[in-house]
Amino acid sequence: MAFKAEAVFKGLRGALSEAVCEQVGVVFQFDVTNAEGSTRTWVVDAKNGPGAVTEGGSNAATCTIAIGDDDLEKLVSGKLSGMAAFTSGKMKIKGNVMQSQKLQKLLQSQKAPASKL
Repeated sequence: MAFKAEAVFKGLRGALSEAVCEQVGVVFQFDVTNAEGSTRTWVVDAKNGPGAVTEGGSNAATCTIAIGDDDLEKLVSGKLSGMAAFTSGKMKIKGNVMQSQKLQKLLQSQKAPASKL
């Protein structure tokens, strides 16, 4: 079954820029699990140059976020806050937990290009 996360990461790929990378400065790894229990991994480099989104893991990631596919969609849409996701156990963070606070800036960057039109 398809992952809803594919659309999320496609949107982030289009929203990344040098300006976003200057604000965020983190390489995130997302381990996303769907309802069937399959897991896929994406890396969002919001630190280097214009940024990049790739599928698969990376040793360069300093903050890894494990989250369900549906919960990621809710997080991006604003229906679920990062704090609520973390405290309820819907989102687990490995690595530099403090860097996870920059996740909101990353997600907001996805909405920014539309507001510039």
